Parts: sequence; C-alpha cells; structure tokens
Amino acid sequence: MERKAWENLSAARVLLEIEDPCPNAAASRAYYAAYHACWHAMNEVGIPTPEVRPGVYYFLHEPLPRDAVAVGVLDEQASDALDWLVQLCVVADYLVEELTAELARDALEMATSFVRRLLDEEPTW
Repeated sequence: MERKAWENLSAARVLLEIEDPCPNAAASRAYYAAYHACWHAMNEVGIPTPEVRPGVYYFLHEPLPRDAVAVGVLDEQASDALDWLVQLCVVADYLVEELTAELARDALEMATSFVRRLLDEEPTW
C-alpha cells in the first residue's frame, strides 16, 4: 500500500499540472494516496486488513478515519483531514457537482502532508 500512496500522489499532481486540469480525478487520487498511507500504517501497528466479503480485503472508507484514531494511528486533526478527503472523493467520483482546480490543489496539499507524516519519507523508486 505504501507504493500505491506515492503513486496516487504523483497521479494527482500530474492531473493538476496538465494544460486542461482534471480536478475531480486529482481530488480522487489525493484521497486514495491518504487512504493507502493510512492502510499501510494500520497494518504496521498490527491491525490486519479486514475481509469485507470472501476473498476481498480492504479497510472501509467511511469508518477508517475514526478507526485509525481508536488504535493510535491518527490524531484527531489527521482523522479530520482523511474524513474531508473522503468526502471530496465522493463528490469527485459520484456526484454531478464539479470540483474546482483550487479545491483539488488543497486536497493534494493535504494528502501530501498526510502521506509524508505517515510514511516518513519520499519514495526511492
């Protein structure tokens, strides 16, 4: 999950830097960067990835910010950040509403800080 976090940050950045920015896709990628970093951190403290149905494992999106606080992976501020990012992702991926490039840049900035805090270092690949 660590590599996926960094890949999603890179993808979000590219989606905002192109000539015709894609803010909805960028905000979605920013959320998934933070989500994968949190998933990695949960596993690192010994929390196994839940089996949500036979053979399918992942952390449920809505409860993850609070679950991560409960086990000490996130503080309240980081939990609120992840919760905000998941809400943006829902708008970006499922609602008619369009996100602005400015809002997507805010999401990327927040996700970048979040990922760096949880994973400690930049990728070496």
